[in-house]
This record gives sequence, C-alpha cells and structure tokens, in this order.
Amino acid sequence: MVNKKLALIAILVVVVIVVGGVIAFLPQSAEAGSISGAVTKDCSGTPWFVGYEKGFFDKHNVTVVDKGDIPYAQQPAALTSGELNVYDGHPNALINLIKSGVPVKAVVVTGAEPINGSSDEEHMHWLVKEDNPLQDAKDIETFVKENNRKIKVGVLSTGVCADLETNAWLRKNNVSTDNVEYVVLPDNQQEQALLQGDIDIATLHPPFYAKAEKNSNETDDSDKKLRILVTSSEAFGPAAGLSFAIVNEDFIKEDPNTVRDFIKAFKDADRWSNENRKEAGEITSKNIDLPYTANVHWYSPSGAFDAEVDGYIQEWIDAMVADGLIKEGEFEPKDLYTTEFKDTWDLSLPNQ
Repeated sequence: MVNKKLALIAILVVVVIVVGGVIAFLPQSAEAGSISGAVTKDCSGTPWFVGYEKGFFDKHNVTVVDKGDIPYAQQPAALTSGELNVYDGHPNALINLIKSGVPVKAVVVTGAEPINGSSDEEHMHWLVKEDNPLQDAKDIETFVKENNRKIKVGVLSTGVCADLETNAWLRKNNVSTDNVEYVVLPDNQQEQALLQGDIDIATLHPPFYAKAEKNSNETDDSDKKLRILVTSSEAFGPAAGLSFAIVNEDFIKEDPNTVRDFIKAFKDADRWSNENRKEAGEITSKNIDLPYTANVHWYSPSGAFDAEVDGYIQEWIDAMVADGLIKEGEFEPKDLYTTEFKDTWDLSLPNQ
C-alpha cells in the first residue's frame, strides 16, 4: 500500500514537472493594450519603423510586441499559430488563410497602387539584365522555344503578389503561364541571382528595386546593367498594390480597443510616409541596413473599404480563379473584411 502511494506521488510529481515545463515554453499572452507584429527588414517595415520613430504608436497608446524579423512568407503561418496578432498582406494571402480555416479579417486598407504615374512609387518592378532579349510578355514564348526551357522568375514566395500578378500579366498578353518556372528567393537575394543568371526575371518591391536600379545606373560594367521589363501598374493595374492589416478574429473580440488604436497609429504612419517619402526612405534604409535612402511603398490615404476597393479585391479574386486556386463565386470581396473599425477610416481622403 505504501509502495502504491509512493508510486502515485511520484507520478503526480512527474506530471506537475511536465505540465509546468510545457506551460513555461508556451507563447505567453501579450499584456492588455499590446499587439504582436513582425517588424521585418524588407518593404513591409516602413509603417512600423515610422510608427516607432515618429511616435504614432505612443500617441495612440499602442504597445507593439515585436516578434522579430519573421520572413514575410512565414508571417501567415505565424498569424495562424497566434504568434502574431496582425499581418499586412494582400487579398490572396487573406483568402488562403480563410480557406485554411483561420478566423481572420482585414480591418483597414494599408497598401495601394499609386495612380499618379510615378513608377518610383509602384508596388513592384520586374527587372531583367540589359542584354536579355525579353522586351515584352510575348517574347517569353520565343525565349522558351529557343532555349528549350522555361523562363525562371524570382518570387518572394508563391501565393503572393509576385506570382499572381505575373500570371495575370501573361494572360493579358495571351501567353501561357506554363512558360514560367517560379524560383523562391527573398527580394534581397534576387538582384545577385539575376546578375549570376540563376533567374531570368526578378520581381522586386521597394526598396530593393530602387537599390538594383541605382546599382545598375552607377556601374560601367555592361554585365551588371539591368532594365525594367514591366511594372505593377502595367501588369495588374490600379489593384496591384492593394494590401490590408489582417487580424485574427479572436483577438478582435478580445481586445477591439487595441485593434482600433493600432489602426489609427498604423494609418498615421502610412499617411506620414506618403507625405514625407524622402524621410520615410531614410528611416527605412537605416532600419534595414541600406547605405543610402531607400524607396518606400505608397499607402492608401483613406484606409477605407468601399465599392472602389471591392472592385480591386474582385480583380484579385478573379486572378485566383484564373490560376485555379479557388472556384468562381467561392469568395466575394465583403467576405474578406469587417467594417467594425470604419470609424478609423478617413473618408475625406482618396483611396490611392
């Protein structure tokens, strides 16, 4: 009997140790009034960097729990696991999360494609080497026949803007997407991969297309000269740069006030970056270790969801249908967002 009691006590001790150990290694909840995000050294970092440096998070009493430089392609998974509360992503990333059963909603429009004709503010540039025979999409078929291989296109990840908009550009020019092989590479590695011949086309966001183009313009080495093949506005029109702050619905229910304050702070940073692009570029370059002023994205001044934005979302949905990723009618624009925080949108400002 004594032995049984000792055995039971021993088991209980082990259980307590194991459970205690598991609890110790579980992600700890952030304090009330805080929100977890990934502040990465890439094109998505500008509003975070500006928000910190210009005091917008402090102004709106938001404590950002920085989960570190989680690669952009891995952030949807981090949002799924609860490591992140918020993620800045495109409509196709949001749809993929919803299809996977993750309860998420967009709460505000963040990125936008500029409509002022400035290519330096566009969401993406597709770059090729200067001596590449490609001049437009239709040259791809000739290239494939002559080289007996597919065109290699560098993309940050699959299921993002780069591959979706490339496919849409090809379809617009009646070129089969079967002619393309996507090579997954971070933006900061694509310039070198292009110069080495590991890829034929780089799909770059700011600040990396600005860096690559600056390097090309300043070199006398003909082997290092690059040129723009197409830009995002040309490839996908005014819907190209559309992105959202995407938040887990559980977090929205638990702490809507923090979500509301975060939106206010983040959009203040977005608008300030639009109005102070040079300084926003300096802040960004300092934080991502570029030796000169970086280029930055263009952001939606209003942050609003409305009929115009619904039309842009529909273009992303249609592109996913064309790629065979979703069925026609499976998603509508209003499935992707909530209007709970519409009081944070500035309807006096334009969407782009």
